[in-house]
Amino acid sequence: MVSSCAPDDNQFTIEPKIELESVIQHKDILGKDSVIQLNINYSDADGDIGLSDSDTFPPFNFSSEFYHNLPIKFLVKDSSGDFNELINPSTNEFYGNQHERIPNLTPPGKYKSISGVLSVNLASNPLLTEPQSVQLEISLMDRALNMSNTVYTEVLNLTH
Repeated sequence: MVSSCAPDDNQFTIEPKIELESVIQHKDILGKDSVIQLNINYSDADGDIGLSDSDTFPPFNFSSEFYHNLPIKFLVKDSSGDFNELINPSTNEFYGNQHERIPNLTPPGKYKSISGVLSVNLASNPLLTEPQSVQLEISLMDRALNMSNTVYTEVLNLTH
């Protein structure tokens, strides 16, 4: 008698789940922060994480809020000690994001459940604003437009 089992797809949910594994502040040759590296653990039961280059039609078109599937917001410490989304000094509009577009990670074959680590590098001076204290807000969206939980970095004190 031979028996086999499918992998346990129930260990994950169809909504992506993320967890911050690590945050590394890389310095330039002058000892100033230049890059913030995020390492993010992810899991998804149906494996529909990521977009291909051909995913340019609605809802994934360039002007859509769904074009980027890894929204990352820069929250900057203000004079009262609160963290608020970064504002573009030239337009006075919110620009607290460094949104990323993750490529298609869906595995081939019958079983689509996936997990892994995303590594993302962000400039530590968005819009050349040189913020001193920031916190990053991170989420992940799958192709079915399911949004993951939201995670936050610790407060990052930057040297510019």
